[in-house]
Amino acid sequence: MPRLRAVGRERVKQVEKLPKIAIIEDDADLAFTMRLNIERQGYYVSVFGNGREGLQGVQNGNFDLLVLDLNLPDVDGLTICREIRRDPATASLAILMLTARASEQDRITGLELGADDYLTKPFSVRELVARIGAILRRSRNVGADNVYDDGVLRLDPAALRVSVNGEEVKLARKEFELLQTLVREQPAVVSRERLLAQVWQMSEDVETRTIDAHIRNVRKKIGKDRIETVIGFGYRYKSG
Repeated sequence: MPRLRAVGRERVKQVEKLPKIAIIEDDADLAFTMRLNIERQGYYVSVFGNGREGLQGVQNGNFDLLVLDLNLPDVDGLTICREIRRDPATASLAILMLTARASEQDRITGLELGADDYLTKPFSVRELVARIGAILRRSRNVGADNVYDDGVLRLDPAALRVSVNGEEVKLARKEFELLQTLVREQPAVVSRERLLAQVWQMSEDVETRTIDAHIRNVRKKIGKDRIETVIGFGYRYKSG
């Protein structure tokens, strides 16, 4: 009996170490397929069948990443995304949106609200798993650099915190990575293609409105004059 208890405790410890993925998807068949394939990659997965249940579960669950369908019958995914970013406990949660192919404006709005990436339906489950892995790898690498402080902006990669003039501002994880890249490369101009490759790990043929949405978000939070647009080239962080 003691041996069985020891094995059980070890199993609990192993599960606790697994990256925790939440799925909010009302299509039961699709949710089952996603869960099965994600769990095969060694992740712990929780599925929520509607928006209200999903939002409450995410707020209480300490997850590493959320796969969020925007087209939910009770609370739409954009509202859920907005609420997650407003809550300090979940503000840095990575979010991968699932959208309908025709809903371009929803994708743009979702990115502006702080979603990290998106997939359009129908999608390959292999691509879904690959994107989840890429987002989580980037999340683990964010804290590698030292604290940056130029007297106005303070960026702490290890704590995932940013403050402006001593006041903390809440950035979504992808916004943080974008700002960190621009700060690290200053005073050089960082091209849109390079940002896509480094922050999103995408090639230049992927829709670049992703960058536009995130740049707008970061400017609103740290000051519009801190990130300069260099027409025809890209963006540059201005410390002065």
